[in-house]
Amino acid sequence: MIGSSRAISALFDKIPAVARAKCTTLISGPTGSGKEVLAKALHEHAFGSPAPFIPVNCGALPEELIESELFGHARGAFTGAAERKGLINAANKGVLFLDEINSSNLQFQAKILRFLESKEYRPVGSDRIEKANDVWVLAATNRNLKEEVREGRFREDLLYRLNVVHLKIPPLRERIDDIEVLARHFLNILGGGKYRISDRAMSLINAYDWPGNVRELKHCIERAMIFSKHHLIDIDNVEISMELRSPSHQAELNDSVVDLWQLVESNGLSLGEAMAFCEKKLICAALRAEKNNRSRAAQRLGIHNRTIFKKINGLNYNLE
Repeated sequence: MIGSSRAISALFDKIPAVARAKCTTLISGPTGSGKEVLAKALHEHAFGSPAPFIPVNCGALPEELIESELFGHARGAFTGAAERKGLINAANKGVLFLDEINSSNLQFQAKILRFLESKEYRPVGSDRIEKANDVWVLAATNRNLKEEVREGRFREDLLYRLNVVHLKIPPLRERIDDIEVLARHFLNILGGGKYRISDRAMSLINAYDWPGNVRELKHCIERAMIFSKHHLIDIDNVEISMELRSPSHQAELNDSVVDLWQLVESNGLSLGEAMAFCEKKLICAALRAEKNNRSRAAQRLGIHNRTIFKKINGLNYNLE
């Protein structure tokens, strides 16, 4: 997992203790936030790579198949069926990761609850009880399970049984310090270190709300690489519909655009002159906000330290 924000660092700190305990763990977070990545990190800390990690997407499997997939089935359980052990058996001495557990039906939830309590399960079409004593169950949800319980879509007893340990991944908009770190990480792993990104493009990425979270950011970087020229990602390559972090920010942006156009029109400024003016004002404002600490001001603006030093040395900035 990648990140250095306070929220994600607090989550990282919990991983070793949870991995040692290997107790049933519920991972919650919005779609695209990295719930399976966290589950794999727990698996790696607990077992290392040789132990099985068996993911099951409860929302992708048809209701009539999910029990057979998980618990297995006896020979002849349905037409043409051969005996099959199932994914619980495959996860023995490792991790069973139940993704989108909120999407499972109530009948399946009852059977999962019984397995969590007794470590016993019955394959479909069999009268034989199987046991799996050494399976660590991790479950993930993108919904508030307490609300699902109130709506009658999720069993309350299963919620309490899953929620021995609860790890919550915040949405990317709440860990804005991680946006640039993640963007550069994806740029390196997808582009093999061959691609660069301009300060303008990175500023736009930092300002976006990222409703699709880390997954959306990864796809954005991948898409920008495809359309970039000379291995440089610029602002024109970043295809996102601008959604700032609150409605008030959008209103403020609209007002600022009107004020800027009046300035351009009354002074006959070119596009380059208007951009230079805005850049100067923003850098001065960032420096004032950070009490002339250039490193922190650069971080606030989403540019490198060397970039802000170069711009300050090249122009006469009045910080009074």
